[in-house]
Amino acid sequence: MEISLALATLTALALFALAVRRVPEGQAWTVHRFGRYSRTLQPGRHALWPLLDRIVHHVPLTGHHLELRTSGLGDERASADLYFQILDPLRAGNDLDAVDELVRAHVDAALARIADGQRPTSPGDAGMADALKAEVNRRLDGKGLRVVRCALHANA
Repeated sequence: MEISLALATLTALALFALAVRRVPEGQAWTVHRFGRYSRTLQPGRHALWPLLDRIVHHVPLTGHHLELRTSGLGDERASADLYFQILDPLRAGNDLDAVDELVRAHVDAALARIADGQRPTSPGDAGMADALKAEVNRRLDGKGLRVVRCALHANA
C-alpha cells in the first residue's frame, strides 16, 4: 500500500512539473495541440496539459531584422533593412510561428503600393524609407507588430 501511494505521489509530482512552464521576459511561446496552433503564452508561469500541449516556437519580442530586395522602387540592386518588434503577441496569435514571412509579405505589398503612387527615386531617400515604414505599420496594425526602423540602400 505504501509503495503504490509513493508511486502515485511521484507520478502526480512529475505531471505537475511537466504541466507548469515559465516563459521568460522578452519572449512569447506558441503552443500547439494535436499539431495545430492552440494559443500564445506571454511572459510568466503557465499551465499546460502534459502529452497534449507542445511548445513549438520560442519567439523573441524585440530585435527582429529583415534584409529585403526593393527593386520595385526603381533600382534593381536596392535593398532595405527593416527592424520590427512584437508589441502584442496575443494579437499576432498563429502568425508568430512565421512572423518574418508575415512581415515580408506585408512589405512586398507596401512596396508595390508605394511604387505605384510615386515616381522612382534614389533608394537613399529618407522620405521613401519613412513612407515604407508608415505603410507597413498601417498594414501590421491589427497584428500587434510595429516596424521601428527602416533604411533603404543602393547596392553597388
